[in-house]
Amino acid sequence: MSSKKFTKWVDKKNYTTCFKIIQKYYIYVDEGQSNIFLKKDLLPLLIKRLFLVFINLFRFNQNPYKKYLGSNNPSQFFKRIFGLYKLEISGLMPENPIFTPLQFKEEASPVVSIIIAVHNHLNHTYNCLKSILANTQNVGYEIIIVNDCSSDGTASFLKEVSHIKYLENTENLGFLKSCNKASAFAKGKYLCFLNNDTQVQPDWLYQMLAVFNNDKETGLVGSKLIYPYGLLQEAGGLIDHLGNPANFGKYQNPDLWTFNYLRQTDYCSGASILLAKADFDLLMGFDERYAPAYYEDTDLCMAIRYQLNKKVYYQPLSHVIHFEGISSGKTVKRGSIKEYQQINAQKFKDKWADVLGTFSPELSHEAAAGKFNRSNTVLFIDVTLPTYDKDSGSRRIFELLKIFRSLNFNVVFLPHDGLRTEPYFSALINLGIRVLYPEHFDKDIFQQLGEVLRKINIAWISRPELNQIYASLIKTNPSITWVYDTVDLHFIREERRLKLQGSITQTEIESVDRIMSEEIALAKQADVTIAITETEAEILNDKGARNVRVIPNVHIPYVGNTFPYKERSGICFIGGYYHTPNVDAVMWLTKEIMPLVWRDHPHIKLTIIGSHPTPEILKLESALVKVTGYVEDVTSYFTSSRIFVAPLRYGAGMKGKIGQSLEFSLPVITTDIGAEGMNLRHGHHVLIANTTEEIAYQIINLYYNETLWKHLASHSFSAIEKYAPDNISRQITQIFKSI
Repeated sequence: MSSKKFTKWVDKKNYTTCFKIIQKYYIYVDEGQSNIFLKKDLLPLLIKRLFLVFINLFRFNQNPYKKYLGSNNPSQFFKRIFGLYKLEISGLMPENPIFTPLQFKEEASPVVSIIIAVHNHLNHTYNCLKSILANTQNVGYEIIIVNDCSSDGTASFLKEVSHIKYLENTENLGFLKSCNKASAFAKGKYLCFLNNDTQVQPDWLYQMLAVFNNDKETGLVGSKLIYPYGLLQEAGGLIDHLGNPANFGKYQNPDLWTFNYLRQTDYCSGASILLAKADFDLLMGFDERYAPAYYEDTDLCMAIRYQLNKKVYYQPLSHVIHFEGISSGKTVKRGSIKEYQQINAQKFKDKWADVLGTFSPELSHEAAAGKFNRSNTVLFIDVTLPTYDKDSGSRRIFELLKIFRSLNFNVVFLPHDGLRTEPYFSALINLGIRVLYPEHFDKDIFQQLGEVLRKINIAWISRPELNQIYASLIKTNPSITWVYDTVDLHFIREERRLKLQGSITQTEIESVDRIMSEEIALAKQADVTIAITETEAEILNDKGARNVRVIPNVHIPYVGNTFPYKERSGICFIGGYYHTPNVDAVMWLTKEIMPLVWRDHPHIKLTIIGSHPTPEILKLESALVKVTGYVEDVTSYFTSSRIFVAPLRYGAGMKGKIGQSLEFSLPVITTDIGAEGMNLRHGHHVLIANTTEEIAYQIINLYYNETLWKHLASHSFSAIEKYAPDNISRQITQIFKSI
């Protein structure tokens, strides 16, 4: 075994061993067990861990005290040696914090009112508030704290916190009634109920709110709750047909993809939930039959779903660390508040008996977690997560994903590179799409794919190279409809590039022939082949491909404010510069076309927009040429430029940049290659020119001809009408109507 493979093997064994130790140890702790390290199922794991530590120390000559001590506390040293800190959450606030003044921003019109009921445990309350202050961005919020007769220093400290609403009970009301009391003082459109024994993580509240923004039928959203030692507490709650609740994923690895997609669920624990204040008021708050506490959150979720007919969601992107049991413990003791967990269980079952009677007797957690799933599932495979703001191919896939969701499909996305690149990962999760990715030392992407194939109805695979990689695995399940999405015909693009190049070698000819053979072979094997234009569909049909359908780019007209003709200036071009046709177009435009324009019109500036500009493009920067690189929001460029020019000399398929310009009613000058596949009429929708001189002439003509400019702008939307989501949705429905 090579040194690298051995190191990887040791790391994998070490991680999985530590995970099992942590899992078993904390289950025993929560059960109140004693002599935990002597348990028969734990002792062999501890010995294995010590052996792996020895290998690491011997192999890498490490100092065990330096690596594992972390402090002068012998207990911590041994816990580190035995791997109990292997999954610890980085950046947690200290158990005994140093208290410093906290100052929140005053919000006149908060979107969210965060309600926290407290009874003692000031250390946790302080850490909770400090985490909110540090990690709550992009949402206007207020904090309402109800002090339920604390006997420690809670009252004196909270009275000094700036810009919070502080309420003090004169008698102990308990969690439920304290929360109901606080809701009456809330100014926010939404209420967030948050336990004081939590530490929220970055964007926790923004991601909860995103669910409401994306699905108007949302009634309540709950966070992913994680124990401070790194295991999952809850990925949404489940209720069986007997009315028994359970935390889905408890004590599991929170990083597994199974727990990392937006999912409807039976309920979410009240440690961190968000709902509209209007809905909470309509239900008259938490049902006080459950006072002082327990089952009020489960009951609320049931009322949201079965009385208000709204959805309850688990949001995996909202991470909240929960120090469970700080206030009332983890085990039921006679006379303790925890005893209400048993008392209220029967009240809950009695209240919801009719609804529970409709639940399936299937007790499998996996089946229960998926009971709100849609009937059919489509798997998308592409090179990366769709970088919808960087290239037109990704924009097309992103819009198709949204269309499949609107058609009531479950959608699974597999990025071949295995990366959870942001913000694209979060964007897919918030659409309710499940993303497959390699799990830390657990399963590679092919193992995961193999496990989900039995649930797949359609496999939509982009690009010939990915179809060659994944088709054989897809075909192991003959019930899957295999869709080969060409994106564009690569061999057509290469043929055009070689013609432009001039001299062509035999090797280059053979390379194009090989690419064509591979693409045509795939088109003959797949159940459905997707072309992006009618032109390419005809080429595939002529070469014997079967069941070829056209699914083009998707375009949505911009409806915001734009500048009129006379207030606009300059020319723009956009593209991703990993794509060589875009590089060629920019160089031609800047080096040959624009000098003819600048000869008599030196004030016209050119802006080159797009990700990954090459060194040769960056060198074009001058007083007349601006190279922006990647721009997160390009709206201002499209609404203020006077002309969009795309002198594409080779390529294939639809050109997303042309459609994007038409979305903004920005008049376009392009070539036959640029206008290909969109049925664009010269002089009506766009201007088409193919030589250096013709394009330069059309730039000057359009730039100063207000009548022509307005004519083209007024017909932009009609040019892309057929590419609207509703029309593409109908085409997709027609293709898969039998599935």
